[in-house]
Amino acid sequence: MDRYPPYWTDPTEGSFDVFIEDVKMDGEKYQVILREDVIRPAGGGQAGDRGILRVKDRAVSIEDTIIESGRTTLIVESQLSKESEASLEIDMAWRRAMMRNHTSEHLFVSIMKKRYPDLEVGDLWIDGEHGTVELLNIQASFENIFAAESEVQAFIDSSVVVKTEFVEADKIDPVTRAREGVTSKHDVLRVVRVGDLDSSACSGIHVGSTDQIDFFKVIDVKHEDAGTRIEFVSGERAIRETKEVYNSVLQRKSTYPFEMEQVGAVLDGAKTATDDRPKLIERIGKLISSGVSAERVGDVLFRHEYLPGFTSKDLKNLANSLAFEENSVLFLFSPGQKAQVIFRTYSTAHDAAYYISEAVKKYGGRGGGSKENFTGGFTDAADSDELYKMLVSAVKETLNQ
Repeated sequence: MDRYPPYWTDPTEGSFDVFIEDVKMDGEKYQVILREDVIRPAGGGQAGDRGILRVKDRAVSIEDTIIESGRTTLIVESQLSKESEASLEIDMAWRRAMMRNHTSEHLFVSIMKKRYPDLEVGDLWIDGEHGTVELLNIQASFENIFAAESEVQAFIDSSVVVKTEFVEADKIDPVTRAREGVTSKHDVLRVVRVGDLDSSACSGIHVGSTDQIDFFKVIDVKHEDAGTRIEFVSGERAIRETKEVYNSVLQRKSTYPFEMEQVGAVLDGAKTATDDRPKLIERIGKLISSGVSAERVGDVLFRHEYLPGFTSKDLKNLANSLAFEENSVLFLFSPGQKAQVIFRTYSTAHDAAYYISEAVKKYGGRGGGSKENFTGGFTDAADSDELYKMLVSAVKETLNQ
């Protein structure tokens, strides 16, 4: 066998004849140890290969590949006989997706490092679905992140060749990116070069040319104390996710008419509405306190409000902001398929549940709470307007008893 495993020299090779040396049970799974080093285990921030192991007429799925006690180990669900011959088929769709994501990460980090020279790479995870990289020591601006994203796509479109070399650790080029301590742990390092942009000591698998990535998209940005965490996708998934977002916006146009170039303004308007929500709750609280919506039922003052667009948290915040010394009850209702209910008592003869729990249960809802508070909800409220009227009527009936 070659000195280096085939997934380093030719990651497009996906079928191998192998020999099962040992099988061990680990909890509900089995660990299969092969004689041949032909399938890539998880490591270096990259997930392990998946695939199928065929033994005679049996086909067993490989859920993961790891290093256990220094040996490459397959994780499978079924028991297999050790000391037997088998054929291995690597899931090349999963592997190719990892290759695209990993090369994308090299491009993105190198471009970001030009903008932020003090950048260090922290946690890194690459699999067949997405990639996540932690950029330490920086609070990256969206402007720079999106500019870097565009540069990555330019390199993808330029079909830059990705080369792999094996270099003695003491002869490695100073410009080559390498994790701290790696040169002291290995005599020979595998170096991946993407044109003149990036040179990195890396044990992961990569595409042969950047055009094989197709498309790159940042899908999440989190600013943390240590730095900036970036999540990204590439290839078919990047195209699919971009289309889904665009299609979602198109669909909403029919309900909230706007031109596509106005999306930013629409989102800014939504943010303004979100920022104004506490003020709206405060204003409604003042109206309720003024008694505009209150009615006398027996010897109790009954306040009730129908509040479209309010979340359960909004209702709680509103209820918590109100205090009534007199003998009264408060009923707040937010409509929707998942309608929400808050009921609160103030110096009444009975607990809050006494006035409303049976009605909530009768009309298909659930709820509970403390002596003075009842919180409930409905998972499938077909007609919120009618439900609200029925609950108000039920409370009035109980108050009149």
